[in-house]
Amino acid sequence: MKPVLILLPLALMLAACSDDTEAPPPPPRPVKSLVLEETNSVPLSFAGTVEPQIVTNYSFQILGRMISRNVQVGDGVERGTLLAVLEATALEQDVQAAQASLVSAQASANNARVVEQRQRGLFAKTVVSQAAVEDAVQAAQAAQAAEVRARSNLAKAQERLSYAKIAADYTGVVTSTAAEPGQVVAAGQTVVTVARPDLRDAVVDLPASAASGVKIGDPFAVVLQSDPTTVVKGRVRRIEPSADPVTRSQRIRIALQAAPAAFRLGSIISVSLPDTRPSELLLPATAIVTREGKTLVWIIPDGTDTVATREVTATSTRGDRVSISSGLKRGDRVVVAGVNSLTDGQKIRISGDVK
Repeated sequence: MKPVLILLPLALMLAACSDDTEAPPPPPRPVKSLVLEETNSVPLSFAGTVEPQIVTNYSFQILGRMISRNVQVGDGVERGTLLAVLEATALEQDVQAAQASLVSAQASANNARVVEQRQRGLFAKTVVSQAAVEDAVQAAQAAQAAEVRARSNLAKAQERLSYAKIAADYTGVVTSTAAEPGQVVAAGQTVVTVARPDLRDAVVDLPASAASGVKIGDPFAVVLQSDPTTVVKGRVRRIEPSADPVTRSQRIRIALQAAPAAFRLGSIISVSLPDTRPSELLLPATAIVTREGKTLVWIIPDGTDTVATREVTATSTRGDRVSISSGLKRGDRVVVAGVNSLTDGQKIRISGDVK
């Protein structure tokens, strides 16, 4: 019996020790966090192209078959340079016929004036009656009117003949052609387009939010994208009155001032506008948790190593970032990685910060 009595207290002591021993707490969960800062206002950049201020679409004023086009795209032209010609045989014949009619009318008018003068002389000698003189006067007036009509018809025929040719109105460059020799072209159909390269615009399409703050005369710095060191000044010359029905963007034209030759027509440029939008708080999308229809984030209260949920309002996304309009403030530390398995009050260890 003595061995049993000795072992019994020993067993009781071991049981008491095992009851006092507790499981060790779980280690702090490593997370990555972000300290919220308001976004700074940065210039907004928009791309556009260099386009001429003055563009002329040349066309014939009459229907006809084009027999020659004397220019190609890229050709320089001077004032009066012949651009294209229509087949004009019928028009030339009309001019010749009108010239012949004018010669005949002039001869008739001269003859009628001679007859009138003769009749007046005879009347003075009482050889002919007053009626004969009046007839001669009327004949002379009719012949003179016929001469005027013939002269007018000749002018019209010559004008129509001039419609068979189109010439440049100013010094410029051919930017496009729309008809080939041998083609029948309608009156008003564009054949050649010429632009003035010395007067250039930077043409940019702005979203409505940005265009609303732009006014005629506003200064801009225009940057050549192929060489960002090449910058010229410009001022807003025109703002299109209506927005594009598809993109809802509004087109502005900025007149370039003393632009170098590098700003060729069609060159890609960019302009910058100050960002007038209010500052906002942006979070990585990985920080957002959705539960029971609520948008939540995990925050790390100041001076603690635990996490707590905070309901927020997300308004929009920008790439991989979400704009927060309420629920957070500048300086809050938010968990941005490892959010799905956290619990309120859980201890954490910050393993890194996200910028």
